[in-house]
Amino acid sequence: MLGTSINPIKPPSSSASWNCYYCSCETRMATLLSSTSSFDYYNQSLHFLFSPSKLHCPRILVSKLPGLRFRVSSPSKSRVFCESKTQEGQIRRCSPLLEKASLPSNGALASDEWKTVPDIWRSSAEKHGDRVAVVDPYHDPPSTMTYKQLEQEILDFTEGLRVIGVNPEEKVALFADNSCRWLVADQGIMAMGAINVVRGSRSAVEELLHIYNHSESVGLVVDNPEFFNRLAGTFSSKATMRFLVLLWGEKACLSSGETHGVPIFSYKEIIELGRESRVAHIDSHDARQGCKYEIIGSDDIATIVYTSGTTGNPKGVMLTHKNLLHQIENFWDVVPTEAGDRFLSMLPTWHVYERACEYFTFTHGSEQVYTTVRNLKDDLRHYQPQYLISVPLVYETLYRYVLWISSMLINHLRLS
Repeated sequence: MLGTSINPIKPPSSSASWNCYYCSCETRMATLLSSTSSFDYYNQSLHFLFSPSKLHCPRILVSKLPGLRFRVSSPSKSRVFCESKTQEGQIRRCSPLLEKASLPSNGALASDEWKTVPDIWRSSAEKHGDRVAVVDPYHDPPSTMTYKQLEQEILDFTEGLRVIGVNPEEKVALFADNSCRWLVADQGIMAMGAINVVRGSRSAVEELLHIYNHSESVGLVVDNPEFFNRLAGTFSSKATMRFLVLLWGEKACLSSGETHGVPIFSYKEIIELGRESRVAHIDSHDARQGCKYEIIGSDDIATIVYTSGTTGNPKGVMLTHKNLLHQIENFWDVVPTEAGDRFLSMLPTWHVYERACEYFTFTHGSEQVYTTVRNLKDDLRHYQPQYLISVPLVYETLYRYVLWISSMLINHLRLS
């Protein structure tokens, strides 16, 4: 809950130096969703969502930046707006095919070919729009998304990151496990020109801290509050976090006091911020004119994957968009999948093999089902996939299970 005092919100160090302030006018207002330098991108009002409450605060709130001011909308809308002047020449880096619609109308930067990994979503949405792309049955809530829905979710997450102040070429740590929201976050980070640094939730805290600091990540995207609570004590004292994003779960479940001064966003808040900002940006000619557009190149770094660390500290492997696109474009020679084929995914999605396979399947209209070791047997029976992405140990285990079942049936027939 916000108090009635006016509190400063500090921008990231890489942004222009300014301070803006907010205050609550009555009780029960939710935490401010965004407060970073991405104001500079826009010349029109950006929305900050608050939980519904009566607002009686028509006055303009103070700011130390000329041209930036806050106003509060009518009580029925329960919104706070930020009005700012765009600084000329702001760089907005885009995936040239995925964000083709938002690029300047002269078409000089747009592309009809894949230049980045996120570009695959525009092609897939056009070809397979209403087909199911992902099935995620074991999270709360369970999720099923079509290709059109997935493309829009990725675009919203991409823009949401811009709104909270993530800049191109910055590193964002993505410490989470298999889910549809992991995929959206992974692609959203790439699509705005940032670099994701990936790892799963089962890694040791000290290992995750080393990866975060060594990669010079500026913010953290995590699976859920329970996982972050395990990291919080170490990260709060030994890492610098500009923001925290929870893919699943409620912010209220975070340990109190461990995230003091760090803006915290839920997945839905990032999506909502991005969706409203996209609409505002597309509708405003001045906003588009005030930005300097650049396209992400195929040779730009897309992700950093760290080794297991069996011979010392984990080492970061930098992979470009071209590295991953090569796999996407050539898997079909050995896996001639067709639209509608179902893939069952069990390997950690941050492993580069699993990751490249997933990207490939989405370019052909396949359906990706996320399972777990515990649910694999039941899901094989229930979903009856055409393909299983896995490693030899899993196949050997399945083979031994089939042999055991066969022997049991043979013995039963003999006895009968």
